[in-house]
Amino acid sequence: MRRFCQVAAGARRRGGSESSSATDGSAAAAEADALALVQLSHLVRDAFTRVAERHDLTPVQARMLCVLAERPYGMAELARLFGVGKANLTGLVDRAAQRRLVERSLVPGDRRAVHVTLTEDGRRSALAFHESVTEELNGLLAPLAPQARADLRRSAMAIAEAAGPPGHHAC
Repeated sequence: MRRFCQVAAGARRRGGSESSSATDGSAAAAEADALALVQLSHLVRDAFTRVAERHDLTPVQARMLCVLAERPYGMAELARLFGVGKANLTGLVDRAAQRRLVERSLVPGDRRAVHVTLTEDGRRSALAFHESVTEELNGLLAPLAPQARADLRRSAMAIAEAAGPPGHHAC
């Protein structure tokens, strides 16, 4: 594990790829597979962060806008999706509301429940972010031939499905 973590950190610093031949045995192949996923996750996270910053959003704000673009969510649902406590989520929603990206509304029939909904500005921001992050991520795929892109899509979907129900992966 130490070698894997060192290799992952070094490959990321270099911006290159560290490969291990699958013929070195199943342990080496498993390590190479894990390293490839780690490197890919860093590339995606970094692209997501860069695009969020260009749109004057934090990565968490950008993710929240993407989630809310699908439908309004209750505060408890959002807290579960983001894996945070209600107090942390309240701060996130407060900051987005101050920027007029979201608004809170009472749920009819439940005095304690509150839905968070995108405003028109929030919807425009979510769409602009989505378009920009899609373009940026597609740029990462530019070196791949169309068949390799299709194979990657199928493989990524198979991994995601096998992992079970997602937290939420909008945008």
